[in-house]
Amino acid sequence: MKVEIVGEIAHLKDAFPLGTRERSDTQVLVDFRAALSGSDSFFYLQDCVAVLPGRSDESQGACFGQFVLVFRRLDLNDNRDLYSMLLQTLQGLLKTTSSSDALFAKLCVTAPATEGARASGLSLVLQLEAIGSTPGQAEIRWEFGLVHVQDALISASRLLRQHLAKPSV
Repeated sequence: MKVEIVGEIAHLKDAFPLGTRERSDTQVLVDFRAALSGSDSFFYLQDCVAVLPGRSDESQGACFGQFVLVFRRLDLNDNRDLYSMLLQTLQGLLKTTSSSDALFAKLCVTAPATEGARASGLSLVLQLEAIGSTPGQAEIRWEFGLVHVQDALISASRLLRQHLAKPSV
């Protein structure tokens, strides 16, 4: 997976025209939401958008998803250093998950940009894109990539908990 840390990411709902097929019913997305709601998660999923802009008769396809996450503990959401550690951890974990040239992830820490945003803290925006020779292939690759993102977030949760449990010197 190609992983890039960027300064800004446009909201997917603004990037695609009306009529784009938004997906929220796939089992992989249901599992992803459940994993982030679980006790192992250090995060709260603030916003989630997944789109498959192609039609089944097209010869190429792309699938996109965007996730806005904050720390479950509100007192940590202004901690830019912790978000920076999260970015670096996720970048490292995701780069090693797949050698596919068809999966791309962008990571960004930003102030909340969603209507349901909590307080005024920071948030992590993660965008996942997959391409394929058909829309179906792109969607399968994207779902495969999302499983890797889920695993990376759970691993990052454990690492951040360990980091915060260390006594300050």
